[in-house]
Amino acid sequence: MTQFWWFAALLCAVAVGVLMLPLWRAKRRGGQWSPVGIGMAVAIAIVPVAFGLYSHVSNWDPTVAERANEGTRLVSALAARLQKTPDDVEGWRLLANSYMALGRYDEGLAAYQQLWKRTPQPDNELKVAYAEAQILTDRGTLTGDAGRLIEEVLAAEPRNAKALWYGGLVALDRGREDVVRVRWTSLLAMNPPEQVAEVVRAQLATLGGSAPAAGPQGGGQVGGAQAAEGSGPTIKLNVTLGAGRSAQQLGPNAQLFIFARAPEGGPPLAAVRRPASAVPGEFTLSAANSMIPGRTIANYPEVTVVARLSASGQPTEQPGDLFAQAVVRPAEGAAVALVIDQVVQ
Repeated sequence: MTQFWWFAALLCAVAVGVLMLPLWRAKRRGGQWSPVGIGMAVAIAIVPVAFGLYSHVSNWDPTVAERANEGTRLVSALAARLQKTPDDVEGWRLLANSYMALGRYDEGLAAYQQLWKRTPQPDNELKVAYAEAQILTDRGTLTGDAGRLIEEVLAAEPRNAKALWYGGLVALDRGREDVVRVRWTSLLAMNPPEQVAEVVRAQLATLGGSAPAAGPQGGGQVGGAQAAEGSGPTIKLNVTLGAGRSAQQLGPNAQLFIFARAPEGGPPLAAVRRPASAVPGEFTLSAANSMIPGRTIANYPEVTVVARLSASGQPTEQPGDLFAQAVVRPAEGAAVALVIDQVVQ
């Protein structure tokens, strides 16, 4: 199973750093750890354990589960306390980053919204974190407020790794493939761990042309798409239109979006975008199409695959769009037929 080396660095290291900083400051001011501080330190400690479980599920340890449950209780306790002390800015920061590190994106976004409106002058760290929470909850925000925040951060801090990743997605949604290449190539130049570099190279390869070769940590000249696809299962799709349906009826801006989601929802595990004219056609979803390094279809025994023709050309679902969906087991490797014959209401 894909391990979360740089995914943890991108989505958790910054979060853990933000979590620990106010606790450390509080200790310096008061000379001792507060009960909430101690509790949150325990909650922080279970985050790497959670990622470890994904990589080593065969080595399940009941004590780890107990620690994870305790961390969840502590986060819930902090959320309850903030309902009584809603002006606690650092409390909202702790809660928001804890939710995000634990993969509870909807709750993380809600907490960031509370933090945002209580922060008159947000710094780049908060801008990226808030944008990330929006994107992981609704990819459509790439062309909205989240995209604007990412652009602001890149203008001020061009080598911000998380901003470069999401900035590439922003540019991709805007049809600026030249900007995508620049940003993701810059990200590769920062020598991320190879498992993440594979995903980034694979994304670049899907844009056409040759993806950058492996860097000092890469260990060889491996094509991005081939490396990523070789690291996990591939979902093969045969997408067609139902009787009486036509891409032309959606207008000139129509685009095809194909994506796989985890059973519990959240951002797509894999996604591809093609012109509406690509239907009928054959497509594949694999680690090469991952939106978030380290989070792929290989992590789930069962996923929901959706093929949607968007009249607006935007990834956000709108009434009138045509779609088809099916539940797929990626490990089985069987070809899946999707007939687009349903209408978004």
